[in-house]
Amino acid sequence: MPRLSRFALLTSLVLTASCGGGGDGRFDVLLVGSEEAALSEEPPYGEAAKLVREATGSGLVALDAEGRIRPDLAARWIVTDDGLSYIFRIERQPDAIDTNAAPPTAPEVRKALLAAIRDMKGTGLARDLDVIDGIYARTSQVIEIRLRTAMPEFLQLMAVPELSLKLPEGETDALDLTADGPLLTLSEPVFEDRTAGTLDIRVAKAKDAVERFQRGEAELMLGGGIDALPHVEFGLLRGTIRLDPVAGLFGLAVADSEGFLAEASNREALAMAIDRDALIAPFKIGGWTPRTRLVPVGLPGTQQPPGRWDDLSIEQRQGFAAQRVAGWVASNGAVAPLTIALPTGTGGNILFRRLSADLGRIGLAAKRVGPDENADLRLVDEVAYLDRPEWYLHRLDCTVIRAVCSADADALVYEALGETAAPRRDALLAEAEAMLTAQNGFISFGPPIRFSLVRGGVAGFAINRWGFHPLSQLFVDTN
Repeated sequence: MPRLSRFALLTSLVLTASCGGGGDGRFDVLLVGSEEAALSEEPPYGEAAKLVREATGSGLVALDAEGRIRPDLAARWIVTDDGLSYIFRIERQPDAIDTNAAPPTAPEVRKALLAAIRDMKGTGLARDLDVIDGIYARTSQVIEIRLRTAMPEFLQLMAVPELSLKLPEGETDALDLTADGPLLTLSEPVFEDRTAGTLDIRVAKAKDAVERFQRGEAELMLGGGIDALPHVEFGLLRGTIRLDPVAGLFGLAVADSEGFLAEASNREALAMAIDRDALIAPFKIGGWTPRTRLVPVGLPGTQQPPGRWDDLSIEQRQGFAAQRVAGWVASNGAVAPLTIALPTGTGGNILFRRLSADLGRIGLAAKRVGPDENADLRLVDEVAYLDRPEWYLHRLDCTVIRAVCSADADALVYEALGETAAPRRDALLAEAEAMLTAQNGFISFGPPIRFSLVRGGVAGFAINRWGFHPLSQLFVDTN
């Protein structure tokens, strides 16, 4: 399988690192996030940390700029006819910086991969990785991964940045990282007389990152989401906004508590009350489609109708929800203000105003708290990297989410992982989704919002459905 160049040429510029770098207030890339989170080695990783991890490590496979699978440690691979075994050959790529250097051995890669998988304990990714039955070093350069059930998207799972491995220097072409506070520099490994490319990066909070881009301080801003979008001044933007067509979970997880929220019918009242179109309208995003179901329509096992309450207008839904609240109050007394954990910043402000207004229409008050505080309702905003219903159901697993969950639904999903007959597997997943839907422990808004700001023609960058833009693909091949 031919390998795409790891270092894509930036056609309109040799990134500003070659003409001053971050020292003069100019940067190649702005990453939305915090310095501490971007450099964190503790999972779960934030979006900035995933970008840094991808650039400074190597996986068996990885993603290119368009979100397609490309070789990394594994130069090639085969899949057995039954889909239960993936066999990878570890070797240097033809375009490696030092083609004569020895690649890591299969036992080294196996050890590092097992450690990375163990580190994911308690995350949704850990549940995704339960599909792996065993990892074996068959020779010094061959690794076999056996699966419990066939998974056509398995390479996509192996390409996640959490599985980008840190191996001994010289064995891979992973980039070197130096950090000075929020200023990061990625560098190619030095080899003989080859000129090593560098990339200057600044990590900044959402508002600061957007404003710096609009002042012309960088060619590219990555990691834009719901909190960065309100700061984009479309009429004054010195570049273009590029929206990724992502899927995933964007909504509120309901805490497992006593009182009003302990009843599924009351949790459903909250879900009915939220006007999803009005919630997103202030962000001025065209083409965003609200979703009331946990799993997007069209994925395997999605046997439920596309939307809940489709036969009711928002006014009717809020009317029914208000009746439930009134009935509860009449029997049990007033409901204390519901606390909602949202990100700090303008995007969180907008969400809270809209949510508070909708809850007010059904007789409930709301109080905003910080993202790390205990709360009745907590924003979940995560992009999917697999087009499978299991991805969504695993994020609602009792070992993962801090919210109402179902051990029975979890058991059905786990049973589906070992089911070889597709109709039976789909039926198990559909049953699990139906359980979680009836439980109303997660209130879905629709897909997450992810965007980048781009100035000029930056090759090595492209929108993609995973919303992930590898920094390694932005490097100039200087030879």
